[in-house]
Amino acid sequence: MNKKGGQSLFFLVFMAIPGSAWALSSGAGTGGAAFLDISQGSARAMAMGQSFVSLASGVDAITWNPAGLAMTDEREFSYSYLKYIQGVQAPVYMAYAQPVGQTVFGFSGSYMSDNNFDVRGQNGVPLSNFNVQVNNGYGAVSVARSFWYERIFLGGTLREVHQDYNGDISDSLVGDVGIIVKPNDWLSLGASYQNFGASQYIVGSTMRAGVAIVPNDFFKLSFEVHQFAGDIPRPGVGVEFTVPEEYLEIGQLAFRAGYFEADNYTAITTPSSPAINLNAVSGISLGLGFYTSAAFGYGLGVDYAFVPMGALGTVNQFTLTTKF
Repeated sequence: MNKKGGQSLFFLVFMAIPGSAWALSSGAGTGGAAFLDISQGSARAMAMGQSFVSLASGVDAITWNPAGLAMTDEREFSYSYLKYIQGVQAPVYMAYAQPVGQTVFGFSGSYMSDNNFDVRGQNGVPLSNFNVQVNNGYGAVSVARSFWYERIFLGGTLREVHQDYNGDISDSLVGDVGIIVKPNDWLSLGASYQNFGASQYIVGSTMRAGVAIVPNDFFKLSFEVHQFAGDIPRPGVGVEFTVPEEYLEIGQLAFRAGYFEADNYTAITTPSSPAINLNAVSGISLGLGFYTSAAFGYGLGVDYAFVPMGALGTVNQFTLTTKF
């Protein structure tokens, strides 16, 4: 791979995850930079079975469908913390959205690193006394705009992806494009093509397409099919039940659940305990969200997602969002 410095205009931060975890995670495929398909940055999207391409809006849309960024009415900032499988943690993901008339600009960056990489020999035997450092990440700038009386939304992103596998470094500039069409108030259609423009072996692209039904303020139902490079298409479905702010007085509360087609992660077994059959619920995701417009004079939201991944463990993500 090309060994050069990260001198691109849009390079912000780094991110990382052990390669062995990606080989086992859903949607890993054979494309490079599989960490980009982890759903980092939006606990809401993760909780809804990764079915979010047609519902994406505001700062959450930057990593899912940049077209939804055009629905941002005020400045938004979000921070996410992700605790992934095999002890990997992603302590930094930040995004900001800035409306300028009908156009909205977005900026995002993430960082994840790990030095507990699982190094194995040709026969699959773990090798000791190896200190392998992995740092992968990206920085991105996005722009979106609404058309036809806010029935059509278009958006795009430029992303600088940095990968450092113990000194084997590559930097790649890739792009996203997305569209959301709302023919009426209760139906939304969305599609995005993400991380295209580089060799698939270095940065794998992702295609998403879906539909959402929003009959009222209390209920949302979404369907999506997404495909990461080299992987099979993965369908997903998500639901969200919301208790509006006028009913609770202090804020609105959302309950979320979803399902996506996941790999078989097998059950957890130990010599001293019976099997914990988390494989039976692999693919299921759950989450909560709370938003209030009366926190210190600003809008403040907190979202949480929980995803079991069989023998690999569980995934937890928190997202904090403020509007001002």
